[in-house]
Amino acid sequence: MSTLKRAFQIPELRKKLLFTLLMLTILAVAALIPCPGMDVAAFRNTVKGWGDIGNLMGILSGKGIYNASIISLSVYPYLIGMIIVQILSAAIPALRNMSAQNEVVQKKITKWTRMAAMIAGFVFSVLMVTGSLKALSPRINFWLAMIISILGFTIGSALVSWICELISSKGLGNGFSVVIFAAICRNIPHVLKSIYLQSEAKLGLVWAIVFTVLAVILGAAALIFCVYVQTAERRIKIMFNKRSIGMRQYMGQNTSLPIKITQAGILPIIYAMMILTTPALIIAFYNSGSESGIVRGFVNFRMSPAYLILYAFFTIILSSAFAIMQFNPNEIANELRNNSGYIAGVKPGKPTSQFLTKMFANMNYAGAVYLLILCLVPMLVSIVPQIRGFWYAGIAMVILSTVVVEMITLLDNGIKEEDDKKKSSKPVKNVKAFKQ
Repeated sequence: MSTLKRAFQIPELRKKLLFTLLMLTILAVAALIPCPGMDVAAFRNTVKGWGDIGNLMGILSGKGIYNASIISLSVYPYLIGMIIVQILSAAIPALRNMSAQNEVVQKKITKWTRMAAMIAGFVFSVLMVTGSLKALSPRINFWLAMIISILGFTIGSALVSWICELISSKGLGNGFSVVIFAAICRNIPHVLKSIYLQSEAKLGLVWAIVFTVLAVILGAAALIFCVYVQTAERRIKIMFNKRSIGMRQYMGQNTSLPIKITQAGILPIIYAMMILTTPALIIAFYNSGSESGIVRGFVNFRMSPAYLILYAFFTIILSSAFAIMQFNPNEIANELRNNSGYIAGVKPGKPTSQFLTKMFANMNYAGAVYLLILCLVPMLVSIVPQIRGFWYAGIAMVILSTVVVEMITLLDNGIKEEDDKKKSSKPVKNVKAFKQ
């Protein structure tokens, strides 16, 4: 709270915080605006027939999909666009060789992601509307209602993508992760209300209060644990040899190289979920009422052993892939050698690269195991019908903790920069001359 209080005292940080809150408020209002051409009650009943994928879309859209909101697709098209652009960047040599740190390249990637998100938004809007024809408003012409609905959902998905970009560029934090963070926070009161009502109906008022308070305590403890793991890191001591400049020798300043447990952040769990649930979402659009075992296995993926196995597989693979993008042992070893730096007890050059690779692999495995345990255990526990709503609790905790840590880090860095500016701009006191 002290960090937040100090941040509000700094105009630049206050502007970013208020801008982020404004964007999230716009999304909250948009979640209440029904898409023209859709019958809200009929569409809500259709979504309830989607099973687990319907619940997931409800969470991502901040319950907007139950209102047939224009942002029913939420960040789904934007994430699909990001995945497409990253796959193309990895597959095409010309794109792969481009420096991601270049500002011009970043703008191009942002533009391509925006275009891919708009195309994905249009495609999913067509699929959702054509798969929910019975939910079209009977008050207007059928074809007109279908066209208006497709346009409404497409515009809504474009709005979400635009807000994600605005938050990333002018607000605080990564746009899509902040939007998902806000959607999860909006769903927390609903979860607590559900716990209270179910407990009261079966065990009485006293036990309902006890279980609700216990859920809050356990949730807070889990969040604190996740924040602790997110900030945990292994610091490797870096030493520098003496350097001679002219007739003088200078001692190099020793420093440390931090290696985090969760190098990849929340991207592995989100991307794994997107890859596996996209086919389920398309199937739900057209076969929501089917009794086929294959269809129900896709739609109610929480009960599918294949989903859990594939989710674990993609989480491990994506954890390694995203971590490698952020940590290159060979480049670090070469940079240390060029600057007369070394790791204590390790020879410069190839041995340093091998040491860092081994250390990085061990930390990455630990991070992957952490994600698997935290995400899969609630999914396995939720097989029990009474607590089936907790299947996404682990994923939610990882996302909440990651965004909290990211925002606190950004605020701390902003406060530190402001303090440094004040110190550098502080006038030097003149020494008064002695009177003659």
